Amino acid sequence: MHETTEERCDDYADIKRKALLNSFLVISGVVVQVGQVVRYYGERPGPGWDVHGWCAKSFTVLKDGEPLEIVLLKRRWRLRGTNTTCHSRPPDDPGRCRFCTLIVVLRIWACLLEAFLYRTEVLPSLSQGAGSDRAVQRWLARGLRNGLPAQQAIRQAILAARKVEPRPQEDILRGGRDPPVGLLVRYRRSTDAVSTLWRALDLLFVAAKQLSSDVALLLAETRRRWFTQADIFPF
Repeated sequence: MHETTEERCDDYADIKRKALLNSFLVISGVVVQVGQVVRYYGERPGPGWDVHGWCAKSFTVLKDGEPLEIVLLKRRWRLRGTNTTCHSRPPDDPGRCRFCTLIVVLRIWACLLEAFLYRTEVLPSLSQGAGSDRAVQRWLARGLRNGLPAQQAIRQAILAARKVEPRPQEDILRGGRDPPVGLLVRYRRSTDAVSTLWRALDLLFVAAKQLSSDVALLLAETRRRWFTQADIFPF
């Protein structure tokens, strides 16, 4: 069933006030100010792995709706007796990206709500200091390629959010709103991919509202349940 533009705008404005303003690292209480050095210790990959210093990254998160650049130090590990190394990654740290998962998702969502060149960012602050247009295009393309596994992981994350009884959770998962007609027209050559990505993110935002949860926390749980290891996590 299609909703009017006014109904959609009211719904997402309500979600924005409640759940879109802070990234996972901010909610966790480890990020306080711009330029802060944040150490993420993670977990040892296995019994044969030893501590091997830190992996540094310039990283931008959202704090009270504003982009905040920090220095993220991630624990590096080395497999004993070899030169094989890896590092622990926070759940809102996408690979090959200097911006947190929440920023990536919100900028993709703006592209789905309106035409790319005329879009209005979900948070006004994201129009500056939260990735170039070229970066957003790459994020959107990656999301379109991985929409189905992302949707499945989001569903599993919602089921794991044990804040309400099972019946309301089932209602959330069963719902699924139709993409706006204008979106399908803009992506008429890839309607299946864009519809799947739309439904995945729409499900995420609606669940955050109904479960009274921050979107960043649901995204962190989604990351833990991402099972397509060959692909970079799309959000």
